[in-house]
Amino acid sequence: MNLISSMPRLPILMTLCLLAGCKTHLDPVSYSPGYTAVTRADGRVELVPDACMQPAAQDDIGVGEDFQPLLPPGCASNLILLQMVEQRSDVVQGRSTGSVMAAPVGRAAQVYIDGYDREELRRRQAEQQANTDTREAR
Repeated sequence: MNLISSMPRLPILMTLCLLAGCKTHLDPVSYSPGYTAVTRADGRVELVPDACMQPAAQDDIGVGEDFQPLLPPGCASNLILLQMVEQRSDVVQGRSTGSVMAAPVGRAAQVYIDGYDREELRRRQAEQQANTDTREAR
């Protein structure tokens, strides 16, 4: 007799049922992606993420004196985003994008596909520049 057939099937079935009910991933953390304008004591107005207005994390586990309060979920991410944008107002209201500069990409693709060498490329660019200069002179 082998080991599996000698074991009662009920405990195996119960173990499989318990394992099937286990959660295998965490739910995404939800936080506010919004920003609020806050006036400081010196009169300056700054944007502050709404997620940072929430209270700091509490010691729910009971770590005790080793517990260090952390930022609320999403606060650090929103602060970093606020530092990365060109204009801080972009996080509140975005801007429309400009036209794409397709000429350099097209030129690079043509050189790659057609296999032009550097001298041929320089000659073509000089011709294009000369044509542009003559058009602007008119």
